[in-house]
Amino acid sequence: MLLTAGVVLLIVAVFAGVYGRRQHRKRAVIRDTETTDIRSIKSESLVALKGTIRSDDPFDSPIQGETSTLSAWEVEEWDEGGNSEMWETRATGIYATPFELDDETGRVRVNVGTHVDDPSSGTGIHEIQVGPIDVDRLISNNVTVDDVLTALTGFSVEISISPDSEPPERITEFIHGESEVAPQTDSVTNLLDIGNKHGERRYYEGTLGPGDEIYLLGQSRATENATRPLKPEDVVVTPPDDGHLVISDKPESELLDSFGQYKYAYAGAVVAAIAGVIAVTVGAGVV
Repeated sequence: MLLTAGVVLLIVAVFAGVYGRRQHRKRAVIRDTETTDIRSIKSESLVALKGTIRSDDPFDSPIQGETSTLSAWEVEEWDEGGNSEMWETRATGIYATPFELDDETGRVRVNVGTHVDDPSSGTGIHEIQVGPIDVDRLISNNVTVDDVLTALTGFSVEISISPDSEPPERITEFIHGESEVAPQTDSVTNLLDIGNKHGERRYYEGTLGPGDEIYLLGQSRATENATRPLKPEDVVVTPPDDGHLVISDKPESELLDSFGQYKYAYAGAVVAAIAGVIAVTVGAGVV
């Protein structure tokens, strides 16, 4: 028993350490990239900008139906397979249409792109869970897919659907239109089932739309017909080659604070590692 607990603690330590390292690196990039005026963009480089979203071509977000230029969403499902009971991420996505960012010194075009991830592919760390508690959702309202990270204040559970209920029409259309989102799992009859039912789903979403004030960290790139030296109209901001495009409706100081949680992740990793080593050692009968 102690041996098993020790192995679990060591796994938790690894995950916490990796999570903390990722948060640490993101915070460092945001901290070290000084915010610039759009009119000052004259080269291809990593840029941090603040401004207002302008768009004549928004779309209806898939879950809330909000007029949006960006939708960050996540689908979780309660799974009682095997000996585990937990929320599992079924799919995560970022839908975005190109827009302009306006900071009153100029405007620049932004192309975040559309990104969808099926966690069953095994890429990345999508959740941190302790038993049935989705720790990642408790401490974070970020959605990261591919090379794009969104940090939105309005990211929340918008719709919760039991496995025996008929989803709203908008959710049905969303599932049919997005190949990475599988149909909802059927329920499992369990007379002792208390609380969440197997197959229950939660749909999260946060959106950005025309008129929203945002912070943006991305790569400025010259357009095909750009002239030199570059001007804002010769540039499009996209995800960087190395790292993440960061887009958020939080103040920069609040964004830095949210990534500052890496310290707690590091501390948790150390504690879990020490406890795990002790448990494995005692469980194996070494001492």
